[in-house]
Amino acid sequence: MKKLIIFGIALLTALNGMAQFRISGSVPGAAGNDSITINIPFVHGYYRENNINIPVDNKGHFSKLINVNEQKFATLEYHGLKSTLLLTPGKAISVCVNIKDTTLSHFTGSAAAENKLLYELKMDEIPFFGKGFGKDNPFAKYNNQEQQEQVIKPWFAIRDKKIAKISASKLPAAVKVLIIQEVKAEAIVQLVHFARSTGKNRKTLAEFLLDLYKDVSLVPEVFPAGPMFYQMADVNGSRMEGEAYLQIEADKAAGKNSLLKYYNLTVDSGKNLANRNGSIFLHWIPIRNTYDKRVAEAWLAQAIVVQYFEKDITSTLPLMDEMTSYFPNSKYLPKLTSMVNGLRTTLAANQNKSDIKIIDGFEKMTSIGQVISAFKGKVIYLDIWGTWCGPCKQEIKYNPALKQYFNNKDVVFLYIDMDDDAQDKRWREFIALNGVTGHHLRKNNTQIASFWDELLPGQEDKQNFYPTYFIFDRKGKLVEPLAKRPSDGAELYRQIEKYL
Repeated sequence: MKKLIIFGIALLTALNGMAQFRISGSVPGAAGNDSITINIPFVHGYYRENNINIPVDNKGHFSKLINVNEQKFATLEYHGLKSTLLLTPGKAISVCVNIKDTTLSHFTGSAAAENKLLYELKMDEIPFFGKGFGKDNPFAKYNNQEQQEQVIKPWFAIRDKKIAKISASKLPAAVKVLIIQEVKAEAIVQLVHFARSTGKNRKTLAEFLLDLYKDVSLVPEVFPAGPMFYQMADVNGSRMEGEAYLQIEADKAAGKNSLLKYYNLTVDSGKNLANRNGSIFLHWIPIRNTYDKRVAEAWLAQAIVVQYFEKDITSTLPLMDEMTSYFPNSKYLPKLTSMVNGLRTTLAANQNKSDIKIIDGFEKMTSIGQVISAFKGKVIYLDIWGTWCGPCKQEIKYNPALKQYFNNKDVVFLYIDMDDDAQDKRWREFIALNGVTGHHLRKNNTQIASFWDELLPGQEDKQNFYPTYFIFDRKGKLVEPLAKRPSDGAELYRQIEKYL
């Protein structure tokens, strides 16, 4: 009996060990209070919430056991250095992080071969066509056909060299296929980012994506796939949206209102669905209708996680209903259920907080002067934002530090949200879930025009100005148009303090 117990303990220990990956190494010359960061995506994408910080001791050493139940790609970060890692349960790697030239060297351990290869592939490096945004990108001047020669063909040649290097390695066949799958996906994802960032109009972008994806398979050769594959599947949604746009334009010219390809919805039905469940739900429809079920399940899980991180319960709940309906035995469900329950608890706790104030009668206010006049005698920091605006929501995460700094000082935090009237419930729930203390009002796109005319007279295309911040002095005078953002920290604090 005693032998059986000892054997059972040994077996359990071995199984637990097989569900872990050890990373260790050294950072010669590192000072105290330093750390290595490992970011492990839930499915794909980079979110700080997925970071694991590994302390570097005063001798420059670090070591960490990371729980992984299956092979997972991750990113190692250290002071500007980024490198893709492959974490395999039961394996280990030791590596030297060089401070002076921010490089990795001295790969050892059972996971050394694949991770040294990933480092040499430079999968985290910005591609030659990825420098500069919009017209500042030197490759933006070319049309789609010219970009085939100047961007796509040279980029695919680089991709093919990477694939040849992987194929020539001594890694197991399955690992080779997995990494090649990631390299192919990364090549597509980078080109989509390029196309989106260089100012293509909607028709030209749709045509670019149609051509780019014509020979791309969205069925993984190795499963689970890596984050780049899932990201490629995600951005393929832009290609399907592009096809829908081209179809809508053709239907308009022909006087038709046919069901949209991939969506099986009319335009009006799609708009109603997006208003009711959020735009992310509309993105889900063609993926649900056309993708490999395993990829669709992973996409849906990631979409729910993103809405959770953004604390958008209005969009989260319909997606969770889809997950439980289509994938009732999903491995993702326990974690997702816990996340959603957390949102519900937070919403219930915050809905009646006295320091989250919806301005009475805001619907009838037609000018910024009407709003500001109620707070004369105090300095006002105005944030114009929208629940649909990603950068707006990112900036809100910096609000607690800002408000703590000005605690018990004569500063009013005022928020004007631009959302359609149909999104009123989403807006109220978002500010409650995120604990956005201060004074709030909402205007739709038509109503907010007069506010913009007062705040930024003569400026066109205000849609590009979200989020935007303003400071009013104690007399209600606008003294800082285009003020610093909450993420600017001390710069913003000094800007506000000038008027206290």
